[in-house]
Amino acid sequence: LESGFFNKNIMRKFFRIFTLLILAFSFTSCIELVEEIKINTDLSGEYHLYLKHNGLGFLFNSIGQNIDLSRLDDGLQKLEQQNGISNLKTNINPKKGKFSIQFDFSDDNSLNRAFYAALGVKKRFYHKNFLKISQSKIKRPNLTPYLVRYAKSQGLLDQLPDENILDYVKYRYRVISSENIKHAIPESYLSKKQEYDQLYPLKSLLLHRQSSKSIIYLEK
Repeated sequence: LESGFFNKNIMRKFFRIFTLLILAFSFTSCIELVEEIKINTDLSGEYHLYLKHNGLGFLFNSIGQNIDLSRLDDGLQKLEQQNGISNLKTNINPKKGKFSIQFDFSDDNSLNRAFYAALGVKKRFYHKNFLKISQSKIKRPNLTPYLVRYAKSQGLLDQLPDENILDYVKYRYRVISSENIKHAIPESYLSKKQEYDQLYPLKSLLLHRQSSKSIIYLEK
């Protein structure tokens, strides 16, 4: 899984420029990587991974030419070829800070196979599921160890000029269910009864290894 979408040297170059420019910008902006999953009554759904940012257009314009998208393109092709995956839509333009990958999935098995395929790995029975969906609950395992392992393998943490920069890069996990949510672990922040929304500073995940595990219990 450590091969990922991006070449290691490109990732290091991207990360170095990224952190320095954020520091120069005095932390007045915030970047969010949002993972949004909509679950239908029949347990099919829609997956959407996208980037949100304000006032950082100059940053992405500066580093966009340094990003090699060939591995990402390969991963997206593999994802699109998976059974149970349809309606793949992408909007990826590094120079403009645009990153969006969206598709439909027929069930959680299709979604998990697609994740592994995109990473160049064939899903085996002993591999951890990224998401488990049933009529009564939606379960996300703790993926923090994988994120930490990837960051270390790429040497990203060693290149941080200041670890506090990670406070300004956040990961948001949002689930929109067709059923009302009874309760969740950890406690959810709901704007509606059918929405679960959890926000993690990247610093909490990478340096403090905060668990990203969640269980959403549905009313039936």
